[in-house]
Amino acid sequence: MKPATPYPQPAADIYANRKRWATLGHGKTVVVTGANSGLGFFASLGLAQAGAQVILACRNQSRAEHAMGQIRRRVPEARVEFMQYDSSRIESAMGLAAELRNRPLDALIANAGIIRAPRERQGGLLGYELTMSTNFIGHARLAGELADRFSQPMRFIGLGSMSTRMLATDPQNLALARDYHPYRAYVQSKAAVQAFTLALDHRLRQLELPARALAIHPGYALSGLSPQVPSISEPDYAKRLIGQLQAGFAQGKHEGAVALVEAALAPELDAAPRGCYLGPKFLTKGPTVLASPAKATRGKELQGKAWELFVKANEGLDPFAL
Repeated sequence: MKPATPYPQPAADIYANRKRWATLGHGKTVVVTGANSGLGFFASLGLAQAGAQVILACRNQSRAEHAMGQIRRRVPEARVEFMQYDSSRIESAMGLAAELRNRPLDALIANAGIIRAPRERQGGLLGYELTMSTNFIGHARLAGELADRFSQPMRFIGLGSMSTRMLATDPQNLALARDYHPYRAYVQSKAAVQAFTLALDHRLRQLELPARALAIHPGYALSGLSPQVPSISEPDYAKRLIGQLQAGFAQGKHEGAVALVEAALAPELDAAPRGCYLGPKFLTKGPTVLASPAKATRGKELQGKAWELFVKANEGLDPFAL
């Protein structure tokens, strides 16, 4: 997939891209959900390095404040702040949207979520299980609450996963009322995020709105290959060893986070084709490039089901109705 304007390949990690992003964040406000650890933390650090105002939307305030402290240690001029957000709760999405409604907003990175789904099915929102609720439904309500902001050149960034290529998603069983398995729960939640984000980007074009919805995936990003950050990224010896054993086809969180920052800041993406998808060049690792998402997430059936769930999350209202 090639954009109308050539997309220059960024460097491998957030530190190596400091010069590339040096001024791109100035005057911009970016919200990162789940920003106190992992990809969210490293993306927030990269955005702060770029001069952006970064809002860390997190469930745990003390952990978010610690993350902000670590960012300020590395970027003394960083402009970071905390806002409360629990992506598994509709009320929390409404509360965050209320705080953001009268604030500048240039990008919303829907990063918060569950990676290791519960072994047994746990109920969540709207009759769906917990992982779908946390990874997709909460963000769907947040996007709906902020729908009026899409009349501006804002970017919604949906965090997908390479796992959507590895396990088929059943659009007729997104709630996993039957055949629950934790890995399936994770994959289907990420497939829903991808499908919705791709569908939203096309809908924004149909409505002739200037905003974009960009789907991304970080590759196979491991804490064991990530830099040490006290109380945020502290993989033990076993994780470091596992990381080194998988280094040939894996990368660190500081490398996977490049796609998140690029999606928020890269000016070339304004002219990228609709349904844009950013991911590592070699699927599991490598420089961020314009890639092709899993076929199912590009299909009408899954996109339709994800959109239906988006509308359901917004109490039957389609904020982007044609």
